[in-house]
Amino acid sequence: MVPLGATALTVYGAEDDGGAEPVFQEQLLKLRGRGRVAQVFLWARWTLYVTPWLMYCGWLVAPLVSTVTPSRHSLLPLLPVMLLGLVQCGVYLPGVRRGLSHYVYGTPAPWRLIAVSGVLAAASMALLTKLMTDGGLSTTNLQSWSTMTLFPTLPVGCLLSLVIKKRWQALVYVVVTAVTMTAMSLAGVPLVCVAGLPITLAFATVFAALTCRSWGWILAAMRELDEAKGAQARLAVAEERLRFARDMHDVVGRNLAVIALKSELAVRLSRKGRPEAADQMSEVQQLAQDSQREVRDVVRAYREADLDVEMAGARAVLQAAGVQCLMDQEDSTGLPQQVQSVLAWVVREGTTNVLRHANASTCWLTLRVTSDGTPGGDRTRGAKPGRAGAGADTAARPEPAVIFTMENDGVVPDVIRRGAGSGIAGLRERLAALDGTLVVGPRPDGRFWLRAHVPLEEGQVAKGDASGLTASGWAART
Repeated sequence: MVPLGATALTVYGAEDDGGAEPVFQEQLLKLRGRGRVAQVFLWARWTLYVTPWLMYCGWLVAPLVSTVTPSRHSLLPLLPVMLLGLVQCGVYLPGVRRGLSHYVYGTPAPWRLIAVSGVLAAASMALLTKLMTDGGLSTTNLQSWSTMTLFPTLPVGCLLSLVIKKRWQALVYVVVTAVTMTAMSLAGVPLVCVAGLPITLAFATVFAALTCRSWGWILAAMRELDEAKGAQARLAVAEERLRFARDMHDVVGRNLAVIALKSELAVRLSRKGRPEAADQMSEVQQLAQDSQREVRDVVRAYREADLDVEMAGARAVLQAAGVQCLMDQEDSTGLPQQVQSVLAWVVREGTTNVLRHANASTCWLTLRVTSDGTPGGDRTRGAKPGRAGAGADTAARPEPAVIFTMENDGVVPDVIRRGAGSGIAGLRERLAALDGTLVVGPRPDGRFWLRAHVPLEEGQVAKGDASGLTASGWAART
Protein backbone atom coordinates (compact mmCIF):
# COMPACT_ATOMS: atom_id res chain seq x y z
CA MET A 1 0.00 0.00 0.00
CA VAL A 2 1.44 3.36 -1.03
CA PRO A 3 1.28 5.88 1.81
CA LEU A 4 0.00 9.37 1.27
CA GLY A 5 2.80 11.88 0.88
CA ALA A 6 3.73 13.79 4.01
CA THR A 7 4.28 17.13 2.25
CA ALA A 8 2.90 20.00 4.32
CA LEU A 9 0.05 21.84 2.63
CA THR A 10 0.37 25.57 2.14
CA VAL A 11 -1.86 28.01 0.35
CA TYR A 12 0.36 28.33 -2.69
CA GLY A 13 3.41 26.55 -4.05
CA ALA A 14 7.03 27.31 -3.25
CA GLU A 15 7.42 29.28 -6.48
CA ASP A 16 4.52 31.63 -5.77
CA ASP A 17 4.71 34.76 -7.87
CA GLY A 18 1.21 35.97 -7.05
CA GLY A 19 -0.47 33.80 -9.69
CA ALA A 20 0.56 30.29 -8.72
CA GLU A 21 -2.02 27.55 -8.64
CA PRO A 22 -3.09 26.21 -5.26
CA VAL A 23 -1.11 23.31 -3.90
CA PHE A 24 -4.31 21.27 -4.08
CA GLN A 25 -3.73 20.99 -7.82
CA GLU A 26 -0.22 19.68 -7.19
CA GLN A 27 -1.54 17.12 -4.73
CA LEU A 28 -4.18 16.07 -7.26
CA LEU A 29 -1.49 15.56 -9.89
CA LYS A 30 0.51 13.46 -7.45
CA LEU A 31 -2.54 11.31 -6.84
CA ARG A 32 -3.03 10.84 -10.57
CA GLY A 33 0.63 9.89 -10.86
CA ARG A 34 0.21 6.92 -8.54
CA GLY A 35 -0.59 3.47 -9.79
CA ARG A 36 -4.17 2.36 -10.18
CA VAL A 37 -4.00 -0.02 -7.25
CA ALA A 38 -2.48 2.70 -5.05
CA GLN A 39 -5.19 5.16 -6.10
CA VAL A 40 -7.97 2.74 -5.17
CA PHE A 41 -6.28 1.90 -1.88
CA LEU A 42 -5.97 5.59 -1.07
CA TRP A 43 -9.59 6.29 -2.01
CA ALA A 44 -10.83 3.33 0.04
CA ARG A 45 -8.84 4.29 3.12
CA TRP A 46 -9.96 7.91 3.15
CA THR A 47 -13.56 6.95 2.44
CA LEU A 48 -13.52 4.68 5.48
CA TYR A 49 -11.67 7.33 7.52
CA VAL A 50 -14.29 10.01 6.86
CA THR A 51 -17.38 7.80 7.22
CA PRO A 52 -17.46 7.56 11.08
CA TRP A 53 -17.12 11.32 11.51
CA LEU A 54 -20.11 11.89 9.24
CA MET A 55 -22.07 9.28 11.16
CA TYR A 56 -21.01 10.88 14.44
CA CYS A 57 -22.48 14.22 13.42
CA GLY A 58 -25.62 12.87 11.77
CA TRP A 59 -26.42 9.80 13.85
CA LEU A 60 -25.36 10.82 17.35
CA VAL A 61 -24.97 14.56 17.94
CA ALA A 62 -28.02 15.72 15.98
CA PRO A 63 -30.43 13.13 17.47
CA LEU A 64 -29.10 13.78 20.96
CA VAL A 65 -29.73 17.49 20.72
CA SER A 66 -33.19 17.00 19.18
CA THR A 67 -34.37 14.57 21.91
CA VAL A 68 -33.42 16.64 24.97
CA THR A 69 -36.53 17.03 27.13
CA PRO A 70 -38.03 20.53 27.35
CA SER A 71 -37.48 20.56 31.13
CA ARG A 72 -33.72 20.26 30.63
CA HIS A 73 -32.32 22.93 28.41
CA SER A 74 -28.70 22.19 29.36
CA LEU A 75 -26.57 20.03 27.10
CA LEU A 76 -24.03 19.18 29.82
CA PRO A 77 -25.49 15.71 30.49
CA LEU A 78 -24.94 14.88 26.81
CA LEU A 79 -21.22 15.76 26.79
CA PRO A 80 -20.00 12.35 28.09
CA VAL A 81 -21.82 10.55 25.28
CA MET A 82 -20.44 12.98 22.69
CA LEU A 83 -16.89 12.65 24.07
CA LEU A 84 -17.12 8.86 24.00
CA GLY A 85 -18.25 9.11 20.36
CA LEU A 86 -15.18 11.19 19.51
CA VAL A 87 -12.93 8.65 21.22
CA GLN A 88 -14.62 5.86 19.29
CA CYS A 89 -13.86 7.66 16.02
CA GLY A 90 -10.24 8.15 17.09
CA VAL A 91 -9.82 4.44 17.92
CA TYR A 92 -11.57 3.46 14.68
CA LEU A 93 -8.99 5.18 12.41
CA PRO A 94 -5.93 3.00 13.25
CA GLY A 95 -8.22 0.02 13.67
CA VAL A 96 -9.64 0.20 10.15
CA ARG A 97 -6.16 0.77 8.69
CA ARG A 98 -4.81 -2.35 10.38
CA GLY A 99 -8.02 -4.22 9.65
CA LEU A 100 -7.70 -3.57 5.93
CA SER A 101 -4.07 -4.65 6.05
CA HIS A 102 -5.16 -7.86 7.79
CA TYR A 103 -7.93 -8.56 5.28
CA VAL A 104 -5.83 -7.79 2.19
CA TYR A 105 -2.30 -8.84 3.18
CA GLY A 106 -2.86 -11.20 6.11
CA THR A 107 -1.09 -9.09 8.75
CA PRO A 108 -2.02 -9.55 12.46
CA ALA A 109 -5.57 -8.50 13.30
CA PRO A 110 -6.06 -5.40 15.53
CA TRP A 111 -7.74 -7.29 18.36
CA ARG A 112 -6.70 -4.79 21.04
CA LEU A 113 -8.23 -1.89 19.16
CA ILE A 114 -11.37 -3.95 18.56
CA ALA A 115 -11.59 -4.72 22.29
CA VAL A 116 -11.17 -1.04 23.18
CA SER A 117 -13.80 -0.07 20.61
CA GLY A 118 -16.16 -2.67 22.08
CA VAL A 119 -15.69 -1.32 25.60
CA LEU A 120 -16.36 2.23 24.36
CA ALA A 121 -19.49 1.03 22.55
CA ALA A 122 -20.78 -0.62 25.74
CA ALA A 123 -20.04 2.54 27.75
CA SER A 124 -21.88 4.70 25.20
CA MET A 125 -24.92 2.42 25.29
CA ALA A 126 -24.85 2.51 29.12
CA LEU A 127 -24.79 6.33 29.14
CA LEU A 128 -27.66 6.49 26.64
CA THR A 129 -29.64 4.08 28.83
CA LYS A 130 -28.97 6.23 31.89
CA LEU A 131 -30.08 9.37 30.07
CA MET A 132 -33.27 7.62 29.02
CA THR A 133 -34.13 6.28 32.47
CA ASP A 134 -33.30 9.58 34.21
CA GLY A 135 -35.63 11.50 31.95
CA GLY A 136 -32.90 13.41 30.14
CA LEU A 137 -34.13 12.15 26.77
CA SER A 138 -37.61 12.19 25.37
CA THR A 139 -39.25 8.80 24.97
CA THR A 140 -41.69 9.95 22.31
CA ASN A 141 -39.20 10.32 19.45
CA LEU A 142 -38.47 6.65 18.71
CA GLN A 143 -36.72 7.42 15.41
CA SER A 144 -34.09 9.60 17.11
CA TRP A 145 -33.60 6.98 19.83
CA SER A 146 -32.98 4.27 17.23
CA THR A 147 -30.49 6.51 15.43
CA MET A 148 -28.61 7.28 18.66
CA THR A 149 -28.29 3.60 19.55
CA LEU A 150 -27.09 2.88 16.02
CA PHE A 151 -23.86 4.87 16.12
CA PRO A 152 -22.07 3.28 19.15
CA THR A 153 -22.12 -0.19 17.55
CA LEU A 154 -21.02 0.88 14.07
CA PRO A 155 -17.24 1.41 14.63
CA VAL A 156 -16.72 -1.91 16.40
CA GLY A 157 -18.98 -3.65 13.87
CA CYS A 158 -16.93 -2.31 10.96
CA LEU A 159 -13.69 -3.47 12.57
CA LEU A 160 -15.08 -6.92 13.31
CA SER A 161 -16.26 -7.32 9.71
CA LEU A 162 -12.63 -7.14 8.57
CA VAL A 163 -11.24 -9.82 10.89
CA ILE A 164 -13.97 -12.44 11.41
CA LYS A 165 -16.04 -14.55 9.05
CA LYS A 166 -19.64 -13.74 8.20
CA ARG A 167 -21.10 -16.57 10.28
CA TRP A 168 -19.21 -15.38 13.36
CA GLN A 169 -20.35 -11.84 12.67
CA ALA A 170 -23.96 -13.06 12.64
CA LEU A 171 -23.38 -14.88 15.94
CA VAL A 172 -21.93 -11.73 17.51
CA TYR A 173 -25.01 -9.82 16.36
CA VAL A 174 -27.35 -12.30 18.02
CA VAL A 175 -25.42 -12.30 21.32
CA VAL A 176 -25.01 -8.51 21.47
CA THR A 177 -28.67 -7.95 20.65
CA ALA A 178 -29.85 -10.33 23.36
CA VAL A 179 -27.51 -8.89 26.00
CA THR A 180 -28.35 -5.26 25.13
CA MET A 181 -32.12 -5.82 25.14
CA THR A 182 -31.95 -7.63 28.49
CA ALA A 183 -29.79 -4.95 30.10
CA MET A 184 -31.99 -2.09 28.88
CA SER A 185 -35.16 -3.84 29.98
CA LEU A 186 -33.75 -4.38 33.47
CA ALA A 187 -32.62 -0.73 33.60
CA GLY A 188 -36.15 0.48 33.00
CA VAL A 189 -36.00 1.60 29.37
CA PRO A 190 -39.51 1.60 27.85
CA LEU A 191 -40.27 -1.61 26.00
CA VAL A 192 -41.26 0.30 22.89
CA CYS A 193 -37.66 1.60 22.69
CA VAL A 194 -36.15 -1.83 23.43
CA ALA A 195 -38.27 -3.53 20.76
CA GLY A 196 -36.54 -1.60 17.96
CA LEU A 197 -33.02 -2.69 18.95
CA PRO A 198 -32.90 -5.86 16.76
CA ILE A 199 -33.64 -3.83 13.64
CA THR A 200 -31.16 -1.12 14.64
CA LEU A 201 -28.32 -3.54 15.37
CA ALA A 202 -29.11 -5.57 12.24
CA PHE A 203 -28.77 -2.39 10.18
CA ALA A 204 -25.40 -1.69 11.82
CA THR A 205 -24.19 -5.21 10.98
CA VAL A 206 -25.30 -5.01 7.35
CA PHE A 207 -23.87 -1.50 6.98
CA ALA A 208 -20.49 -2.72 8.26
CA ALA A 209 -20.52 -5.60 5.77
CA LEU A 210 -21.44 -3.31 2.87
CA THR A 211 -18.75 -0.74 3.65
CA CYS A 212 -15.62 -2.10 5.30
CA ARG A 213 -15.89 -5.72 4.24
CA SER A 214 -16.85 -4.84 0.65
CA TRP A 215 -13.91 -2.45 0.35
CA GLY A 216 -11.63 -5.11 1.79
CA TRP A 217 -12.86 -7.64 -0.76
CA ILE A 218 -12.33 -5.19 -3.64
CA LEU A 219 -8.81 -4.31 -2.49
CA ALA A 220 -7.90 -7.98 -2.02
CA ALA A 221 -9.12 -8.76 -5.55
CA MET A 222 -7.09 -5.85 -6.95
CA ARG A 223 -3.99 -7.05 -5.08
CA GLU A 224 -4.38 -10.52 -6.57
CA LEU A 225 -4.79 -9.06 -10.06
CA ASP A 226 -1.73 -6.88 -9.58
CA GLU A 227 0.32 -9.86 -8.42
CA ALA A 228 -0.97 -11.91 -11.36
CA LYS A 229 0.14 -9.14 -13.72
CA GLY A 230 3.62 -9.20 -12.21
CA ALA A 231 3.71 -13.00 -12.38
CA GLN A 232 2.71 -12.86 -16.04
CA ALA A 233 5.58 -10.50 -16.80
CA ARG A 234 8.03 -12.73 -14.93
CA LEU A 235 6.74 -15.79 -16.78
CA ALA A 236 7.25 -14.02 -20.10
CA VAL A 237 10.86 -13.27 -19.16
CA ALA A 238 11.39 -16.83 -17.97
CA GLU A 239 9.89 -18.21 -21.17
CA GLU A 240 12.24 -16.08 -23.25
CA ARG A 241 15.21 -17.28 -21.22
CA LEU A 242 14.13 -20.89 -21.65
CA ARG A 243 13.80 -20.38 -25.38
CA PHE A 244 17.28 -18.93 -25.61
CA ALA A 245 18.67 -21.71 -23.41
CA ARG A 246 16.95 -24.33 -25.57
CA ASP A 247 18.43 -22.81 -28.73
CA MET A 248 21.89 -22.75 -27.15
CA HIS A 249 21.54 -26.38 -26.06
CA ASP A 250 20.38 -27.50 -29.50
CA VAL A 251 23.24 -25.67 -31.21
CA VAL A 252 26.24 -26.45 -29.03
CA GLY A 253 25.09 -29.44 -26.95
CA ARG A 254 25.94 -32.07 -29.54
CA ASN A 255 29.20 -30.41 -30.55
CA LEU A 256 30.38 -30.17 -26.96
CA ALA A 257 29.64 -33.87 -26.42
CA VAL A 258 31.63 -34.79 -29.53
CA ILE A 259 34.48 -32.48 -28.47
CA ALA A 260 34.63 -34.17 -25.07
CA LEU A 261 34.77 -37.65 -26.63
CA LYS A 262 37.38 -36.73 -29.24
CA SER A 263 39.51 -34.92 -26.65
CA GLU A 264 39.47 -38.01 -24.43
CA LEU A 265 40.40 -40.17 -27.42
CA ALA A 266 43.21 -37.79 -28.37
CA VAL A 267 44.61 -37.96 -24.81
CA ARG A 268 44.70 -41.75 -24.89
CA LEU A 269 46.30 -41.81 -28.34
CA SER A 270 48.90 -39.24 -27.34
CA ARG A 271 49.89 -41.29 -24.31
CA LYS A 272 50.52 -44.25 -26.60
CA GLY A 273 52.46 -42.08 -29.04
CA ARG A 274 49.99 -42.67 -31.86
CA PRO A 275 50.01 -40.08 -34.68
CA GLU A 276 46.19 -40.21 -34.90
CA ALA A 277 46.06 -37.96 -31.81
CA ALA A 278 46.93 -34.94 -33.94
CA ASP A 279 44.09 -35.76 -36.35
CA GLN A 280 41.63 -36.01 -33.46
CA MET A 281 42.74 -32.65 -32.05
CA SER A 282 42.38 -31.12 -35.50
CA GLU A 283 38.79 -32.32 -35.59
CA VAL A 284 38.26 -30.94 -32.07
CA GLN A 285 39.57 -27.58 -33.26
CA GLN A 286 37.22 -27.62 -36.24
CA LEU A 287 34.24 -28.53 -34.03
CA ALA A 288 35.11 -25.71 -31.62
CA GLN A 289 35.24 -23.22 -34.47
CA ASP A 290 31.92 -24.48 -35.83
CA SER A 291 30.34 -24.19 -32.37
CA GLN A 292 31.64 -20.66 -32.00
CA ARG A 293 30.17 -19.68 -35.33
CA GLU A 294 26.82 -21.29 -34.53
CA VAL A 295 26.65 -19.58 -31.14
CA ARG A 296 27.39 -16.28 -32.82
CA ASP A 297 24.57 -16.92 -35.29
CA VAL A 298 22.15 -17.70 -32.45
CA VAL A 299 23.07 -14.54 -30.56
CA ARG A 300 22.83 -12.47 -33.73
CA ALA A 301 19.38 -13.86 -34.46
CA TYR A 302 18.38 -13.15 -30.88
CA ARG A 303 19.57 -9.56 -31.08
CA GLU A 304 18.21 -8.88 -34.55
CA ALA A 305 14.54 -8.94 -33.64
CA ASP A 306 11.84 -9.04 -36.29
CA LEU A 307 9.78 -5.84 -36.52
CA ASP A 308 6.44 -7.47 -37.34
CA VAL A 309 6.90 -10.02 -34.56
CA GLU A 310 7.75 -7.28 -32.07
CA MET A 311 4.74 -5.18 -33.11
CA ALA A 312 2.41 -8.16 -32.66
CA GLY A 313 4.08 -9.05 -29.37
CA ALA A 314 3.75 -5.48 -28.10
CA ARG A 315 0.03 -5.49 -28.88
CA ALA A 316 -0.47 -8.83 -27.11
CA VAL A 317 1.53 -7.80 -24.03
CA LEU A 318 -0.20 -4.42 -23.72
CA GLN A 319 -3.66 -5.93 -24.09
CA ALA A 320 -2.80 -8.59 -21.51
CA ALA A 321 -1.85 -5.77 -19.13
CA GLY A 322 -5.21 -4.05 -19.66
CA VAL A 323 -3.91 -1.35 -22.04
CA GLN A 324 -5.90 -0.71 -25.20
CA CYS A 325 -3.48 -0.85 -28.13
CA LEU A 326 -4.27 1.06 -31.35
CA MET A 327 -1.90 0.31 -34.23
CA ASP A 328 -1.47 2.06 -37.58
CA GLN A 329 1.11 -0.16 -39.26
CA GLU A 330 2.28 -0.32 -42.84
CA ASP A 331 3.85 -3.40 -44.40
CA SER A 332 7.52 -3.50 -43.40
CA THR A 333 8.65 -6.55 -45.37
CA GLY A 334 10.55 -4.42 -47.86
CA LEU A 335 12.65 -2.60 -45.27
CA PRO A 336 16.34 -3.50 -44.82
CA GLN A 337 17.04 -6.02 -42.09
CA GLN A 338 19.16 -3.53 -40.13
CA VAL A 339 16.30 -0.99 -40.08
CA GLN A 340 13.74 -3.62 -39.04
CA SER A 341 16.04 -4.85 -36.26
CA VAL A 342 16.68 -1.43 -34.71
CA LEU A 343 13.00 -0.45 -34.92
CA ALA A 344 12.06 -3.76 -33.32
CA TRP A 345 14.30 -2.84 -30.40
CA VAL A 346 12.56 0.54 -30.20
CA VAL A 347 9.17 -1.22 -30.03
CA ARG A 348 10.44 -3.61 -27.36
CA GLU A 349 11.95 -0.87 -25.18
CA GLY A 350 8.93 1.41 -25.61
CA THR A 351 6.53 -1.36 -24.59
CA THR A 352 8.65 -2.15 -21.54
CA ASN A 353 8.62 1.51 -20.50
CA VAL A 354 4.82 1.74 -20.86
CA LEU A 355 4.33 -1.31 -18.66
CA ARG A 356 6.90 -0.36 -16.02
CA HIS A 357 6.77 3.42 -15.84
CA ALA A 358 3.21 4.49 -16.78
CA ASN A 359 -0.38 3.94 -15.74
CA ALA A 360 -1.54 3.81 -19.32
CA SER A 361 -5.05 2.92 -20.44
CA THR A 362 -4.42 3.48 -24.18
CA CYS A 363 -1.29 3.21 -26.32
CA TRP A 364 -0.94 4.31 -29.96
CA LEU A 365 1.67 2.69 -32.25
CA THR A 366 2.28 4.13 -35.73
CA LEU A 367 4.70 2.89 -38.40
CA ARG A 368 5.05 4.98 -41.55
CA VAL A 369 7.33 4.57 -44.57
CA THR A 370 7.50 7.80 -46.58
CA SER A 371 9.19 8.67 -49.82
CA ASP A 372 9.50 12.40 -49.01
CA GLY A 373 10.52 12.33 -45.37
CA THR A 374 7.09 13.22 -43.98
CA PRO A 375 5.42 13.22 -41.54
CA GLY A 376 7.87 14.77 -39.21
CA GLY A 377 10.79 14.17 -41.54
CA ASP A 378 12.85 17.34 -41.16
CA ARG A 379 16.06 15.79 -42.44
CA THR A 380 17.13 16.88 -45.96
CA ARG A 381 20.02 15.89 -48.10
CA GLY A 382 22.88 18.25 -47.63
CA ALA A 383 21.58 19.59 -44.31
CA LYS A 384 22.87 18.60 -40.89
CA PRO A 385 20.48 16.98 -38.48
CA GLY A 386 18.65 19.45 -36.27
CA ARG A 387 19.44 22.43 -38.57
CA ALA A 388 16.96 21.99 -41.34
CA GLY A 389 15.87 25.37 -42.63
CA ALA A 390 18.83 27.12 -40.96
CA GLY A 391 21.38 27.68 -43.69
CA ALA A 392 20.34 24.54 -45.55
CA ASP A 393 20.08 24.31 -49.31
CA THR A 394 16.52 25.28 -50.21
CA ALA A 395 16.73 23.17 -53.33
CA ALA A 396 17.68 20.03 -51.42
CA ARG A 397 15.18 17.18 -51.57
CA PRO A 398 13.90 15.60 -48.35
CA GLU A 399 15.19 12.13 -47.58
CA PRO A 400 12.84 9.15 -47.59
CA ALA A 401 12.49 7.66 -44.13
CA VAL A 402 10.72 5.17 -41.93
CA ILE A 403 9.11 6.72 -38.85
CA PHE A 404 7.84 4.88 -35.80
CA THR A 405 5.90 6.71 -33.08
CA MET A 406 4.57 5.37 -29.80
CA GLU A 407 2.27 7.43 -27.56
CA ASN A 408 0.62 6.54 -24.29
CA ASP A 409 -1.47 8.24 -21.65
CA GLY A 410 -1.17 7.75 -17.90
CA VAL A 411 2.10 9.67 -17.63
CA VAL A 412 3.74 9.51 -14.17
CA PRO A 413 5.38 12.89 -13.31
CA ASP A 414 8.02 11.33 -11.05
CA VAL A 415 9.28 9.15 -13.91
CA ILE A 416 9.61 12.17 -16.19
CA ARG A 417 11.60 14.05 -13.57
CA ARG A 418 14.02 11.13 -13.24
CA GLY A 419 14.82 11.38 -16.93
CA ALA A 420 15.71 8.73 -19.50
CA GLY A 421 17.46 5.55 -18.44
CA SER A 422 20.08 3.34 -20.02
CA GLY A 423 17.52 1.71 -22.33
CA ILE A 424 16.79 4.98 -24.14
CA ALA A 425 20.52 5.71 -24.39
CA GLY A 426 21.06 2.29 -25.97
CA LEU A 427 18.30 2.96 -28.51
CA ARG A 428 19.89 6.26 -29.49
CA GLU A 429 23.21 4.47 -30.08
CA ARG A 430 21.55 1.84 -32.28
CA LEU A 431 19.71 4.50 -34.29
CA ALA A 432 22.82 6.65 -34.61
CA ALA A 433 24.54 3.75 -36.37
CA LEU A 434 21.93 4.13 -39.14
CA ASP A 435 21.99 7.94 -39.03
CA GLY A 436 18.63 7.88 -37.25
CA THR A 437 17.25 9.97 -34.40
CA LEU A 438 15.11 9.33 -31.33
CA VAL A 439 12.81 11.84 -29.63
CA VAL A 440 11.41 10.97 -26.20
CA GLY A 441 9.41 13.11 -23.80
CA PRO A 442 6.01 14.33 -22.60
CA ARG A 443 3.63 16.19 -24.88
CA PRO A 444 1.40 19.17 -24.01
CA ASP A 445 -1.73 16.99 -24.22
CA GLY A 446 -0.56 14.88 -21.26
CA ARG A 447 0.73 11.96 -23.30
CA PHE A 448 4.24 10.54 -23.51
CA TRP A 449 5.80 10.42 -26.95
CA LEU A 450 8.53 8.19 -28.38
CA ARG A 451 9.50 8.82 -32.01
CA ALA A 452 12.19 7.02 -34.02
CA HIS A 453 13.26 8.38 -37.43
CA VAL A 454 15.49 6.31 -39.71
CA PRO A 455 16.45 7.70 -43.16
CA LEU A 456 16.33 5.39 -46.19
CA GLU A 457 17.93 5.37 -49.59
CA GLU A 458 15.87 5.93 -52.74
CA GLY A 459 16.30 2.34 -53.83
CA GLN A 460 15.13 1.02 -50.51
CA VAL A 461 11.86 2.95 -50.69
CA ALA A 462 11.28 1.87 -54.27
CA LYS A 463 11.81 -1.73 -53.22
CA GLY A 464 9.44 -1.21 -50.32
CA ASP A 465 6.79 0.28 -52.62
CA ALA A 466 7.08 -2.76 -54.84
CA SER A 467 6.55 -4.94 -51.82
CA GLY A 468 3.45 -3.10 -50.76
CA LEU A 469 4.80 -0.31 -48.58
CA THR A 470 1.78 1.88 -49.09
CA ALA A 471 -0.53 3.44 -46.57
CA SER A 472 -2.85 0.75 -45.34
CA GLY A 473 -4.92 2.83 -42.95
CA TRP A 474 -5.74 1.34 -39.58
CA ALA A 475 -5.42 -2.22 -40.82
CA ALA A 476 -4.05 -3.50 -37.55
CA ARG A 477 -6.30 -1.49 -35.27
CA THR A 478 -7.58 -3.38 -32.26
